[in-house]
This record gives sequence, structure tokens and C-alpha cells, in this order.
Amino acid sequence: MTEHEIRINEETATTASNQQVTNTETNNNTSLTLFHSSSIIDRKSKFVAHAKKVLSKEGAESFWREVQATEKGATHNILAFRIQLSDGTIIEEYNDDGETYAGNRVLTLLKTLDAKNVVVVVTRWFGGQLLGPIRFDHILKCSREVLDKGSLINTNKPLTSINKRVGYSTNSIIVNGCQRGNPVLQFIRNVPWEFGDIVPDYVVGQTTCALFLSLRYHRLHPEYIYNRMDKLVHSYVLRILLVLVDTDSHKESIRELTKICVINNFTMILSWSSEEAGRYLETYKVFEHKPPDLIMEKIENDYLSKLTHCMTQIRFVNKTDVVTLASTFGSLKNIMEATPEDMSICPGIGEQKVKKIQDAFEQPFSVLKKRSSKHKEKEIVLNDEQDIL
Repeated sequence: MTEHEIRINEETATTASNQQVTNTETNNNTSLTLFHSSSIIDRKSKFVAHAKKVLSKEGAESFWREVQATEKGATHNILAFRIQLSDGTIIEEYNDDGETYAGNRVLTLLKTLDAKNVVVVVTRWFGGQLLGPIRFDHILKCSREVLDKGSLINTNKPLTSINKRVGYSTNSIIVNGCQRGNPVLQFIRNVPWEFGDIVPDYVVGQTTCALFLSLRYHRLHPEYIYNRMDKLVHSYVLRILLVLVDTDSHKESIRELTKICVINNFTMILSWSSEEAGRYLETYKVFEHKPPDLIMEKIENDYLSKLTHCMTQIRFVNKTDVVTLASTFGSLKNIMEATPEDMSICPGIGEQKVKKIQDAFEQPFSVLKKRSSKHKEKEIVLNDEQDIL
């Protein structure tokens, strides 16, 4: 072999070695790639999700700290992760970071999607206005988007909520066979439904299910609902308990079911007729893919609408009263400065409403707890003893 041939072979070997190193680095970088969702902005609050592959709890917590350091000024950085060890054991944890119940909901999403060796951090910047439960929808939507974007979902195993729906129409409500004869089905008229082999009573969305419970039946078989909920503990993101109130003495039963739902992360909805229960199921299915602003209350930006929204928070004050006060006094400032006598002249504004309005403007926001009569009696005795001394 000539010297020229030897040199060519050495260069070829070096190039192949470098290519192998490059491929190894590329594979490692792929496993360490960070993925980010698009941002959701609602009333100046902003939500963004971040995710990556991890193989240890330390790696997940390290990623959480990195996000906290990067996203400066964020109000919350919600953490959830699931890691499968070599022996098959799964470690799963979450941290709300001040956004109560949010971490558990993201973890439930990871369980439902059977995501493993992945960490998700959802960052929220608070915009100054409370959003209510809709914030959880934004958090879950960001989380699902970033998981899909990074292909971080285990596609080898179908979802629990979808696996049992193979062959069913995605436009239909899927009904458990045990619901045959339930009068509720007669009132599901605007959405198609069909029977299927499912665990819950109704499947009204890809990750939403419902259990139906009659209060009368619950009083006869109180153990029934516990057994049904146990079977859904790690399935579906949104789990609904649809309760039919069909008995007069219902307060204690509803109080008990409320506690059960809080413990098992169910949303309880009360219906007072089979027709109302059917409408709830229809509504969940119809709004499955609709944006949240369709069902949010729309408040106009004009002065009277804002004044109405503010004043109707006072007990006994309705929209007609606000229009009357606005037309009489002209502005909120003038209403606040008006005397009780001036307000009483307005039609529909009686003494009780005047007192409630005055209290709302003059009383402090913090309400001090009233001292018990026993505590007051004790103070009187002590004062008497001091006078004697």
C-alpha cells in the first residue's frame, strides 16, 4: 500500500469517527431538547408550558429551577413529572407553586396520557384579575400542546379514555350499558349518543367522563359511589359526578357527596330533573372543542356596564336599581356621596337597599369575628374584680 493510500484511509477513518461522535451528540441533544407551548393570554394573565425528557427526580427538579430562574417575574411555575425506573417503579410528583390544585391536574393529565420520563412546568404571569376555574383549562391546554409538540406521549399504549372508544363516533356521547332505562337518555336530543363498553356512565369528551347518581339510590346504597370512583382514579382529566336530586331531604347527602368529590377530584353538578341532567351532558359534549370565551360572561366596556357589574355585587341591588341610581346621581362618586334621604327618593330604592349600599361604601373590607357571649361575660367578671380591688 502506497503512502498516498495510507493517508486517504486515515482521513476516511477520522471522518467516520467524527461523524459517529456528531451523531451521538445529536441523539443526546435530542433527549435534552426543551419544548415550549404557545402562550395563552386571558385578561392579561399569561400561560406558557415547558417540557423535556428526564430520567430522574433530580433532573426534573433541576429543570424546574432552571425555568424559575429563566422566567423571571412569573407568579407561578407549576411542576409535574412522571419517571419510570429500571425496575418498572414509577415516581410521580407535583408542586402547585402557589397555584392551588394546578399541579395535581397536570399530573393527572400525564397519567391519563401515560407519559413517562417527562417533566412539565407551566408558567403563569398573573394579570391582576382573578380568572376562576378557567385558569385550569388554560394550564391543561398548554401542557397538552407542549407534550404533543415534543412527542413526549407514549404512543405505544393507547389512552385509557380513548382505548375503550375504538370504533365509536367522536361526535357521540358514549353511554355505559348500565344506563339502559335511565330517563336521562330521553332528554339527550341535540347530540347523538350510543352504548359502548366503557368504565364511567358517560364519556362526553376525549378526556371527560361523568358518573350518574340518584340521591334516592345513594341513600339505599351509600357504598356504590365509592366503588365507581375507585375505578376512575387515574383515568380522565375531568371527572364529573352528575347528581339527580330526587328526594326532599337532600342537604346531608349533598354535603357528604361534596366531601367525597373534593377528596377524589371530581366535579359535582346537581340537577333537579332528568331533563336538566340531559342538558348538562349535551352541553359538555357541544363545548368539547369550543374556546372558553364562548361561555364566559361578557362585560361591556361602557361606564354603565362597569357600574352595573360593580353595584350588583351588593346584596339586594339589581340592574334596574343601578340604572335608577345612575340616572339620578350620574356617577359612582355622586352615589357614594349621596345621603340616605336622597337615595330613598329614588323609585325602587327602599330603606333596606339604602342601608346595604351605605354599608358597602363605609364599612371596612375585613370582617372581624364577633366575640362569643361567654367571652364577653368573662371580661365583665374581670372588670368587676378589678373595680373591687
